[in-house]
Amino acid sequence: MKKMIKITAGLLLALSMFSISSCKKASSQEDVIGVLLRNDNEVFLSAYRKGIEDFAKKNNIKVQIYSANNDAAIQIDQLKTLLLNGVKNFVFIAYNSDLTEQMTKIIKSQGGSAAFSNVIPTVEALKTDENFFYASSPEMDAGKFQAQIIDGYFKKNPGKLDGKNLRVLYFNGEYGHPAQIYRKVGVMEELARLGYNVNVLGEFGANWDRASARQYLDLWIEAGNSDFDVIIAQNDEMALGAVDSLLSHDMVDNPANPTVDLDSDGTALAVPVLGVDATEGGKVSLSKKQLYGTVLQDANAQAATALELVWQCMKEGNAKNYKTQGGITVAKETTKEAPLTEKSVIGQCFIVPFVPVTK
Repeated sequence: MKKMIKITAGLLLALSMFSISSCKKASSQEDVIGVLLRNDNEVFLSAYRKGIEDFAKKNNIKVQIYSANNDAAIQIDQLKTLLLNGVKNFVFIAYNSDLTEQMTKIIKSQGGSAAFSNVIPTVEALKTDENFFYASSPEMDAGKFQAQIIDGYFKKNPGKLDGKNLRVLYFNGEYGHPAQIYRKVGVMEELARLGYNVNVLGEFGANWDRASARQYLDLWIEAGNSDFDVIIAQNDEMALGAVDSLLSHDMVDNPANPTVDLDSDGTALAVPVLGVDATEGGKVSLSKKQLYGTVLQDANAQAATALELVWQCMKEGNAKNYKTQGGITVAKETTKEAPLTEKSVIGQCFIVPFVPVTK
């Protein structure tokens, strides 16, 4: 009996040894920019997608946006399928950094371009061609700003701390994600530089999720652990989960009205809680004096920068010495955070700055 075989775009491409140029395209979409996101349900990624849509509409750019639902194979299949249909220029939030080298090699074979945000491309991926870009915010800066907000809090409220001995509860996002790695490095290095002796009493992997963060903190507190000085979370969703837990355990200045800051320390909660992203939910919590501080990661600016760089390549063939509509230009110096560690690719890195937010 003959077996039926399902042929996918990815399999067709593999069988042809990636000789896409030899395939006859039913309809070319060379004026389209493909936008491939690792997912579009996380709060930041959802905002990034909207930023792409808004900038595309404003500038009359044709885009096709796809979510990979956190699946590397799906994202590669989406890329190959778009290439088969004539799309050569892309914006990515990649499934992971390692995947970016494969992506750039495939795109280069077709003379295309790409910009990566949020999940960093490897240095080798950027070296593939000058028309591959990093358009994002250095994650260490988010951690540094969190440390500076914490320092400001305890300078205003010295009675809240035993000297410089800081007892921390720390919430990590997805382990191995660049933001998870570098945000922690940034906050810990900056706290040390500011003279704090940091004791991480509890560290949790809440995977960017509010409900998970609340559950972890509920269990921690209900186990009899109620003495700590600050809660640091790597995004606002986890920070808000920590806020939910503190509220449910009456760890506030006034249980009868949990938005009243009785001791005028800047928060109605028992301890300051820090996040990252400055989401709408985070800003609402700030206005209630619950979340103490966050750091704006501008999803709209990252999306606009990435899309504009690829659009420029599509129109002019390159984006050398380019300045975006938002005023973003190439990085000027190397840092300890990849891909900014490599001088040879600095001219391909467009940095959207983080901004500390406390009200």
